[in-house]
Amino acid sequence: MAEIIHIPGSVFSAQASENLVEYPVYAKILHLGLVLSVTFELWNSLAALWFANFTWFPLHVLAGLILTGWLVLTWLVYLLTPWGRHLLGTWFSWRTPQAVGHDLARLFRGKLPSHGVRPGLSSLWQAFFFIGVSIVTFGGFIGWLVLRGDLHLSGGAQIGLTLMRLGTPLLAYFWIGHVVMATYHALRGEALWRIFAVWKRG
Repeated sequence: MAEIIHIPGSVFSAQASENLVEYPVYAKILHLGLVLSVTFELWNSLAALWFANFTWFPLHVLAGLILTGWLVLTWLVYLLTPWGRHLLGTWFSWRTPQAVGHDLARLFRGKLPSHGVRPGLSSLWQAFFFIGVSIVTFGGFIGWLVLRGDLHLSGGAQIGLTLMRLGTPLLAYFWIGHVVMATYHALRGEALWRIFAVWKRG
């Protein structure tokens, strides 16, 4: 996996940053859980929205509840652990606009932008995708609670349904782009799949 660079202005020292080079096992477990649950929810939602196929819809609510809890856990880990805060720092670094411009320039010259935990196009894409998934999922959860009568929030159900209807297709494009670029990196010999190797560090 690509080296995690030290971000100027970060609260971490250079030595602490070096300790964040490897992906910890808990980060891999969180990522694997997100990939599986988001993929199921996303394509199950599209089947219902676009093709009126409700074959797997009874599992949609259960999977949505699991994803909601998993996202809460993920946000807590990102906010409360050094590795998680470093990841968020690369997503929202003041260097991001410059790094994205550099990556786009490389892309237009036919060179694949770098990947990994560093400011740039890849991290920006991941940030938008993760935040989008969080908004749609939490909105859907609130809408579900309102429909059940467990939460009294005026317009809450409509907000949740609207977020899911509008957000699901957009997230599908992010998902496709994520998979295409990960596959392309892998075909070039960059072992991105190691992020799923929960049995080892790195």
